[in-house]
Amino acid sequence: MSANFNEVKFLLAYARNFLVPKKLAILATAENLKEIDELKKKKALTIQEELQKMKEVADRLKDYRLIIETKADEKGNLYAAIMPKKIGEALRERGIEVNPDYLEIFNIIKKVGVHQALFKYYDIEAKFEVETVRV
Repeated sequence: MSANFNEVKFLLAYARNFLVPKKLAILATAENLKEIDELKKKKALTIQEELQKMKEVADRLKDYRLIIETKADEKGNLYAAIMPKKIGEALRERGIEVNPDYLEIFNIIKKVGVHQALFKYYDIEAKFEVETVRV
């Protein structure tokens, strides 16, 4: 069995002496196949729950304006650029759990002002604004 629960044929001796002891495979007995079917169902449910959760996050972020206070000089240049990780932390503080890997910014945020950002999880997308304010 592969990580995706695929059934693969091997010589019995190779399977018993090498693959099974190293937990790289299991024998395709009726009991093991039933257990794998249950694992597949659980995995499918987990994926559906994750998709539903991400749709809810996208709905919350659609047309959302995130305000981040940061240090900047008089000309409006930020001392530290705002990256997706910082945006993810700011959203988490406001009760929106987002993995920074799913956030995209169109231009590196180096100035005070309003900037566009995108939440993207496979085909689920939501555009929102990030406003940087000088402290």
